Amino acid sequence: MQPPIHFEELDSTNTYLKNNRALLPPGTAVYTDRQTAGRGRFNRKWVSQEGGLYFSILLKPKDTRFLANLTQLMAVSVCRALEELGADPKIKWPNDVQINAQKICGILSEAVTDKDRVEAVVIGVGINVAQEGLNKIDQPATSLKELGINTTKERVLDLVLEAFWQGYPSLTENGFKTVRADFLKRFAALGKEVTVKNGEKTISGTAQDVSAKGTLILRTASGTEEIYIGDLIV
Repeated sequence: MQPPIHFEELDSTNTYLKNNRALLPPGTAVYTDRQTAGRGRFNRKWVSQEGGLYFSILLKPKDTRFLANLTQLMAVSVCRALEELGADPKIKWPNDVQINAQKICGILSEAVTDKDRVEAVVIGVGINVAQEGLNKIDQPATSLKELGINTTKERVLDLVLEAFWQGYPSLTENGFKTVRADFLKRFAALGKEVTVKNGEKTISGTAQDVSAKGTLILRTASGTEEIYIGDLIV
């Protein structure tokens, strides 16, 4: 793969790759020091403070059966990178990475379609590397620096991309089952009582498993529920 493309500032690394997808080869990665219009899931604002790593990867998979699992592969890849640096990350299903129950990474995957055909998928990642004062945002968060791990954004990016490309071919051919064991051993809520919120709907139960499809299996008072999307609250 080509070396990542660096920008001092972008509105959004996801937006840049989506807008330039026809001109760029699959596997292109871009990262920036600042985002002026970063987004999270459900179009939430992503606060892009100085010192963070903000990057996106452009994918053009021929097999689109497992697009929903690309976010989970990225979560595992981020965990592997942070572990290499001495951290102990955990995954918050489906797409956040936490350390000590504090958010250190968020992931947003977006598919670009044309007449019901998937042209491209863009995976955007924000990792807190050298920020301080993250207690000022709207949820508990931390950074590698606040954890006493001093490193560069480029080092973190290299480690994440290395792990991602190691797992990508197998996942696109065989799906989530190729990373399921790695996901489960880092899934902090396994066996705990949780609530999942999707819009106005909430459902509570015990996080029993993550299926071979990557869905969350909840054991509730009325039986077993399979959850495809939502916000997990422990």
